[in-house]
Amino acid sequence: MLHKMTKLNSYWLIFVFVSLTSVSHGEEEIIFPVTKSKDDWWSNTIIYQVYPRSFKDSDNDGIGDLKGITEELDHFVDLGIEIVWINPIFKSPMYDMGYDVENYTTIDPIFGSMEDFEELISEMNKRNLKLIIDFVPNHSSDQCEWFLKSIKKEGKYDEYYVWRNASNQDQLNDTSITPTPPNNWLSKFGGSAWSWNTERKQFYLHQFSDKQPDLNFRNSEVHKEILNILEFWMDKGVAGFRFNAVGKLYEDKDFRNEPNSVGRENWPIYYSLDHIYTHDQPEVIDTVIEWRKFMDDYSNRKNTFPRLLAAEAHYHVCVFSLRDYYGNKNNLGAQIPFNFHLLIQVRKNDLVYSVDRAIKFWFEVIPANNTPNWVIETHDTDRISSKYGSEMVQVFTALKLSLPGIDVTYYGSEIGMENVYVRPDQIQDSYDSSGQRNIESRDFARSPMQWNGKSNAGFTEAKKPWLPINPNYYKINVEEQKTISTSNYNFYKKMSQLRKTDTLKYGDLKLYNITDSIYIVKRSLSGRETYLTVMNFGSETETVILSEVISNLKKKLYVYLGSENSAHSRSDIVSTISIVDNPLHLRPQSVVVLTDNLVNVDTFRNNAISYRKYNTSYISILCALLLIVYHVGIRN
Repeated sequence: MLHKMTKLNSYWLIFVFVSLTSVSHGEEEIIFPVTKSKDDWWSNTIIYQVYPRSFKDSDNDGIGDLKGITEELDHFVDLGIEIVWINPIFKSPMYDMGYDVENYTTIDPIFGSMEDFEELISEMNKRNLKLIIDFVPNHSSDQCEWFLKSIKKEGKYDEYYVWRNASNQDQLNDTSITPTPPNNWLSKFGGSAWSWNTERKQFYLHQFSDKQPDLNFRNSEVHKEILNILEFWMDKGVAGFRFNAVGKLYEDKDFRNEPNSVGRENWPIYYSLDHIYTHDQPEVIDTVIEWRKFMDDYSNRKNTFPRLLAAEAHYHVCVFSLRDYYGNKNNLGAQIPFNFHLLIQVRKNDLVYSVDRAIKFWFEVIPANNTPNWVIETHDTDRISSKYGSEMVQVFTALKLSLPGIDVTYYGSEIGMENVYVRPDQIQDSYDSSGQRNIESRDFARSPMQWNGKSNAGFTEAKKPWLPINPNYYKINVEEQKTISTSNYNFYKKMSQLRKTDTLKYGDLKLYNITDSIYIVKRSLSGRETYLTVMNFGSETETVILSEVISNLKKKLYVYLGSENSAHSRSDIVSTISIVDNPLHLRPQSVVVLTDNLVNVDTFRNNAISYRKYNTSYISILCALLLIVYHVGIRN
């Protein structure tokens, strides 16, 4: 009887163990599983976007330049940044701030010289930093030599751009007749996408400003030009390119009218049409694959590191149009099709749900084994602090830097820079087409970088910078925040350091949408630390009993990092099971990062690991219990 009872108790022990570890919380979905440590130089890093006009002015003309960027390279090193992306620096009339390129292989004098660019590359190499540059393939400036020759139909340049006859071309012998555009296509900057050229007597296409004519990618000579330009810059040491407006490279070859967009009749004119014939045409992906192959072949031919292809291709709200940009195993595409879901899908009145949906939908759609990327701010949109409030800066910093893959950081985000008020007489961004303004100026998000509390925030010694400095520079600046341990700068830096850990580079991702206020990101990896980023997006203090939400947690966790307003400091202990003994209290709009093993992040190394479905510690315990049962049975 004793023998039977002993065996029964042993089996009961195993049953209780298994029940406690697997049943009490149900199935917890792994949103992004453990990945192999392939360690591409770009795959787990931060891309820091520099708007060159606004970063640092070295020659005191009030405009940022290449030497200014070189002077501040140690800023990136201190933050743990590894890739710097610079917006257009090519020679340009600057009608669209450099996105209207006059010469693709010349530095615009306002930014410096080619010697300055080469010095920048040299100094970045010394610091193990890599540079990617903005590339504008869809269109050039109307001052580009190619376009001027195309107007005159000179040689191969005749069909370098998209030219069409007027729909009433046969009536134009009568000089009183006004040419009518070939179809109803619209410019993103407002008005028709077609402008009449009086010399050539045809319309040319411009999906942006009439000063930015679209190149004709159905012409093989244009492809050759683009590849030659890519090689020119790779020879200079550029590590990759961020291709602008890729989705607009091709148009419907039959130039059909686009249908009306139902429900958008009162939106800005561009959105009144459904752009099925001017965006994401099938040939776009073929061209992205062509660029990737050329860049890979270049690296192999030169026996150098692989180059990075980032594509800014987003137009639709969902990511379905982006998944094909990755290509496939036989025809590789972009390593990074920019993901704007956290930028455009997050709603202020439903933050937790919309954040959760934006992240999960990306993983549901993108092909397996590709690297995620996250964009929350750009040079065309509101800054986080102005969109959601200054207290939310560290919340969103923790969110985006906790997620797997690549983060894209807009300059000044690390200190919580805010939108700046720009008077009408100070506006630099025209953003219009044929005199028809489509939206407000985008200058508000492009104010000069705030380096210190001195005159003009240390950006320039000129009396007047190209855009006004935000008046809050005396308190929001790099120099000041470096001295404050709880500042946005140091919070960003500590999260950047955390991304070097094996857990955040290779670990599982699980997401917990707890309430309308509380959102949790869990990163875990067998044999490594577990990290929980717990965010309170709400307006009330919340108490979270973590073990009621997440299974297999230790009874006590340690604070790795807390936002300035969280009332939590490094090494604080938080109970996961008790509501009275140090539970997690989170103030409104605060965040805390917890771990089960508080270690110095500087000790982490990039060790190769393989995915294991089950946690090895649980398997070891279960094996030990089975051995106990076996020995009890033998002895009895």
